Amino acid sequence: SDAVSLIRSFDTVTCSGFVCQGVPEAILKALGEHYDKTGAPNNLTLLFGGGPGDWASRGLNHLARIHPNSAHPPMLRRTIGSHYGQVPKVADLAVRNVVEAWTLPMGSVSRMIRAQSTHSPGHITDIGIGTFVDPRISGGAANEAARRSPLHEKLVSRVRIEGSENLMYKALPINVAIIRGTTADSKGNITVEEESLLADQKIMAMAAKNSGGIVIAQVKRLAAEGSFNPKSVEIPSALVDCVVVVDPADHAALHPMSFVEEHNPALTGELKSPQDEFAKMPLDVRKIIARRAFFQLTPDAIVNLGIGLPEGVANVAAEEGMLKHVTLSTEPGVFGGLPASGHSFGPAINASALVEMNQMFDFYNGGGLDICFLGAAQISQRGDINVSRMCVDRLTGPGGFIDISQSTGNICFMSPMTTKGLELSLPGDGSLKIEKEGSVKKFVPEVFEKTFSGDEAVRRGQQVFYITERAVFRRTAKHEKLELIEIASGVDLQKDVLSVMEFEPVVSPDLKVMDPRIFKEPKMGVLQELFGSLEDRCWYHEADHVMYLDLFGITLNSTDDIDWFYEGLISIISPLVEGQRGKGPIEMVVKYDGFDLRKGLEDDFKARISILENRFYRSVKRYSGGAFHRALLGNQLQMSEWDTEKLYDQFNENGDGGLSVEKLRNGMAKVFRLRLTPNQIRKFQRCSDEPLINRSTFSKAVEELLQST
Repeated sequence: SDAVSLIRSFDTVTCSGFVCQGVPEAILKALGEHYDKTGAPNNLTLLFGGGPGDWASRGLNHLARIHPNSAHPPMLRRTIGSHYGQVPKVADLAVRNVVEAWTLPMGSVSRMIRAQSTHSPGHITDIGIGTFVDPRISGGAANEAARRSPLHEKLVSRVRIEGSENLMYKALPINVAIIRGTTADSKGNITVEEESLLADQKIMAMAAKNSGGIVIAQVKRLAAEGSFNPKSVEIPSALVDCVVVVDPADHAALHPMSFVEEHNPALTGELKSPQDEFAKMPLDVRKIIARRAFFQLTPDAIVNLGIGLPEGVANVAAEEGMLKHVTLSTEPGVFGGLPASGHSFGPAINASALVEMNQMFDFYNGGGLDICFLGAAQISQRGDINVSRMCVDRLTGPGGFIDISQSTGNICFMSPMTTKGLELSLPGDGSLKIEKEGSVKKFVPEVFEKTFSGDEAVRRGQQVFYITERAVFRRTAKHEKLELIEIASGVDLQKDVLSVMEFEPVVSPDLKVMDPRIFKEPKMGVLQELFGSLEDRCWYHEADHVMYLDLFGITLNSTDDIDWFYEGLISIISPLVEGQRGKGPIEMVVKYDGFDLRKGLEDDFKARISILENRFYRSVKRYSGGAFHRALLGNQLQMSEWDTEKLYDQFNENGDGGLSVEKLRNGMAKVFRLRLTPNQIRKFQRCSDEPLINRSTFSKAVEELLQST
């Protein structure tokens, strides 16, 4: 009560925590009770990203109070947040116009707070353009009270920098930061050893201190001054004004790791759990969709999985043996491991590394993800997606959806065609039967709220797929609406697909049948197809007589496997080295990341490699990760060998006078094996907002790109 009494009416308050994880429950509960007794503080502005709450009454729900004495204003005046689903009492105030309310991308909220710590005017980004956050649409306003607010026009504004449109999310002075850690020493240094996430506590504290505000930290225990290794201190004492220590008897209620589990050391990184495999999913609509989405995965990919249906992709990847060959991540800052699901979403079992949430969104927004798998509540004919608000009376918010979907080059949206009552049957022959249609159609003419823009995705050159249990669609520059590209065997095109859509898609003239293995009970066994053959892993640069070999994903479990590997390399390399056309010993550049050799086979493998080296190799260089690809590209991307005019014509195969971003992506991948990031694509659009790239812009951008790679 002493700590919360320092919070004054009209303060702007921010709070750490993500969904059910790491909520400073003791402080929030005490703050709500203090208001009940005194009517203060009131008229607070609440700024939050992860929406710390329990979908009922805890977390930020404690602050959704209206005093029985009408002389006291409501506790909250404004709410600016991202996740409202876990804080239904706060959402209810927004829906009833009791507060001015905005819903903004979580990454932008996180960086708004960081911007305030440096006294920057705001966070500038192109995230949000074309969505409901765009000021041309609603600017993120969730109700009429927000639209009438003097803050509305300032909170999200459009700015043009070097010819490109951006949004600026205004930095707001932070009067109070309520944060959480595990242990505090007597000086006020805070550690986080039993927290499952780094939920921006540090930047919240910096923003409050640099705004002249206060920082209140909740911990579960105290330590003597000097107890901590300096590297273990997450929030320095200089940033902390008050420390609230929760009594041990109250840890379960007021300081659990999350509202789901009091403590799980496999989620906090204190130990590695042997329980790192998924239980096998039943073959139902969820697994069917996850199996089809799984085919979009590539080895060594960095992946984000959304909550709900997308979680099944990790399950299928584990079943197919692919999980160890990709890196899963979650937006609050987790790399690696198995993401927790359901209400525990956020941390991961056996994570490899944790970073702060604002840092993870830096990585995401810079194009760090290779692919993302996200859910969809509504899908429109232009490929727009709604996940943030289904009707006027229900407020959810976008969470990290906008940041992730607008920053990732490859996107898979996952949804059943219909819901509420859908029943399927699987004859076992690779076909699908619709026994009973769901009562709610997911494909609609227009979405209620645009959380993702199909047109904007085309402009950005993203590859977007919409995967259901019976059909697959895509949105490209070729058509202004969705194109149906795959359909399941046993499904009637008119009755089971077109008639359950509230618009007519383009039907591809090359309509394919979905892989029958998706609909059969046994494991699909597609791992080798995803990795490619040994020939697919070799790239020969003739001018320098260099062979590049990528061994990622190859596992040799027996002497027969070693024989296959040895004989395969001989068949590939021998014609390049020996005989009349051979050029003599070759230089080998090999990537061993992701290569696995069963214990006990080391001597046999080394003996075979020694034979290859003596017979064929001039030299061998062994690289890992990006160094291998940089070496490969270094030989391929010699500008003296390439004419940008010819490249433009080569990429624009049909010669229609303009190069689309989609053709650019495909051309760079085909000719240079170069995966363009969204930021690299923007270099080709910097002089124009038009969807087609002209020759002049192409020449300047491609030269800059190839010379810097």
